[in-house]
Amino acid sequence: HDNGIIGVNRKGQVLSVSVNEETIIPYILQNTGNVELAFRLASRANLPGADQLYVQRFQQLMQQGQFNDAAKMAASSPRGMLRTENTINQLKHLQSAPGQLSPILQYFATILEKGELNRHESIELARPVLASNRKALLEKWLKEDKLECSEELGDIVQPHDATLALSIYLRANVPSKVVVCFAQSGQFDKIVLYCKRVGYSPDWAPLLQQVARLDGDKACEFALSLVKEDPPLVSADQVVGVFASQNLVQQTTRFLLDALKGNRESEAHLQTKLLEMNLLNAPQVADAILGNNMFSYFDRPYIAQLAEKAGLYQRALELYDNLDDIKRVAVHTEVVNGEWLINYFGNLSVEDSLAVLRQMLEHNAAQNLQIVVQAAIKYSDLLGPQKIIDMFEDNRCSEGLYYYLGSVVNVSQDPAVVFKYIQAALATGQTKEVERIVRDNNHYDAEKVKNYLKEASLPDQLPLIIVCDRFDYVHDLVLYLYSNGMSKYIEVYVQQVNSSRLPQVVGALLDVDCDEHVVKSLIASTPAQFSIGALVDEIEKRNRLKILHRWLEAKASEGSQDPGVYNALAKIYIDSNYEPEKFLSSNR
Repeated sequence: HDNGIIGVNRKGQVLSVSVNEETIIPYILQNTGNVELAFRLASRANLPGADQLYVQRFQQLMQQGQFNDAAKMAASSPRGMLRTENTINQLKHLQSAPGQLSPILQYFATILEKGELNRHESIELARPVLASNRKALLEKWLKEDKLECSEELGDIVQPHDATLALSIYLRANVPSKVVVCFAQSGQFDKIVLYCKRVGYSPDWAPLLQQVARLDGDKACEFALSLVKEDPPLVSADQVVGVFASQNLVQQTTRFLLDALKGNRESEAHLQTKLLEMNLLNAPQVADAILGNNMFSYFDRPYIAQLAEKAGLYQRALELYDNLDDIKRVAVHTEVVNGEWLINYFGNLSVEDSLAVLRQMLEHNAAQNLQIVVQAAIKYSDLLGPQKIIDMFEDNRCSEGLYYYLGSVVNVSQDPAVVFKYIQAALATGQTKEVERIVRDNNHYDAEKVKNYLKEASLPDQLPLIIVCDRFDYVHDLVLYLYSNGMSKYIEVYVQQVNSSRLPQVVGALLDVDCDEHVVKSLIASTPAQFSIGALVDEIEKRNRLKILHRWLEAKASEGSQDPGVYNALAKIYIDSNYEPEKFLSSNR
């Protein structure tokens, strides 16, 4: 057997015979004095007792400059008694002869040829091999079990090859470094399994911190794998703390978006933290998160404030409940989606909606007018037309009032609404629209509108003419136009608007002592679409029938068949005693 000979004698006894290795070399030295024999036997059989001889021979070779021989001898020394750190330090500083290996490499080569390197030798050999970019040699020796793996050897290899370092740490049983390598290489599924297999319980948070310093994205994947264990190996709060210390905003966001999928009330502070960090560092990401309605329990007032500061006014409005906050934010229509903002008013009370709309007009009417008008139109029935009218009038916003009322005036039967629309249209210079509304609308107070138009000093009197014509205020119209030097509009009225009103117009002109020549000219230039009888009656009432004399005779000479022409002429001839008998007898 390995330690000697086992035999059985004739008596049946089992005997074990072995050599006492501790005494062989001392025996040879003491009894034979043959130093060379003792040296060779100790070297070949790896026997103790010749240590001092080896030390002396090694020192002798070193002193004689036979460095490579000294290296070989040290590498082959019994039980590795010269394979020490001191020997390596002596050899690695020596220069090699031309064409020969350096003493230290000769030392390592000799050992590798016969066996394996010890811990210190493995470390010392790894340094020059990696420095010369010959990593493949280390891989080869590792597969051949020529290296003694240790934590320090793994640390030396790790910057050059993390996978090779992991293999060394596994062989050296260094769990703390193994899990770091697994994490750095993205093999997160193996970490927990490995720890369970070897019974290792690391402090996960510092481990995560270590990975985070090296690679934030890998740290995020690692963190997700840890929190998904049952029970979780780290808490979400711990992960956020680690990532925050490294300012890993994107990785924290990615982690929390996954970890907070359950939308649990107990995680309200983490929801707030996620939104806060993105509003401060990446507002567009926060905007997308809020837009997806993923969370319900975060601190709404606080996040609303941050959203406002970040310029995300729509998100701020979605979160604010306080009216003053809403009024302050809603005025920024230049950066808020208009359609969304209009729909937003549907979530507010009537009082709050009006208050916000007023604030928008007061802040910047030119910028906010379109949105205010559209909201007023959409919620007109809810808010009430009169309150909306008051809002525009209080802010002296005729344009807004005009556009708002323009959307309701055609369906409203409220005289006040129509009147306000006429006022707003005139204030904004929309005279043609005033003409249309007074002509087509049947729900306004004619007396009130007439008086307002007379006081409005219109550049064009056609709206007033239309009102007075429709509601039989002809006399008032003529008096107003004549007394204010606007006789041309009297001509416009009877010549272009309504010729049938000529009798009343002439009567009114005579009442204000208008020059007869003017009256005659007006009658002569007006299309014959009026009642001559009515004209005669109006003039006759004022005892001025004679002014029609020539005009009537002209009509008669043209062959007029209107009895009124001849009746009037008869009266004139009788009153003036101008051959009345002849006219009466000849007229048929």
